[in-house]
Amino acid sequence: MSSREHQSRPAAARREPGFPTRFDKAFPVYLEGERGVAAGIGRNITQSGMFVETREPFPLGSRVRVTFTSPGRGPEMVLEGEVRYQCFINYARADLARAGMRAIGLRFVTPRSSESTRNGPVH
Repeated sequence: MSSREHQSRPAAARREPGFPTRFDKAFPVYLEGERGVAAGIGRNITQSGMFVETREPFPLGSRVRVTFTSPGRGPEMVLEGEVRYQCFINYARADLARAGMRAIGLRFVTPRSSESTRNGPVH
């Protein structure tokens, strides 16, 4: 027997059955912070945070309410996050024109007050 067979392997990370590590879909969101309201496209949701494309990035460290909208004016879900990073991505389109995208990375946090969990849409 080789010594490899006797080595213990690290335990796999435990997660709930059926809950993906990353939910990789694009969907519209509204962001609300001290500097106002902005629209965005939410992507790559995990249990701890998400990536949001937006024309108006919020400052690092600021708290932002994220409202997830649904088609047909169905139920909405609101979470609060802290801006952990900002990015600006330059790229070339198919027609070789230059373009750019702004985005922020949010870490989900516990709301500071009951006002953060008020009922009703943000917009």
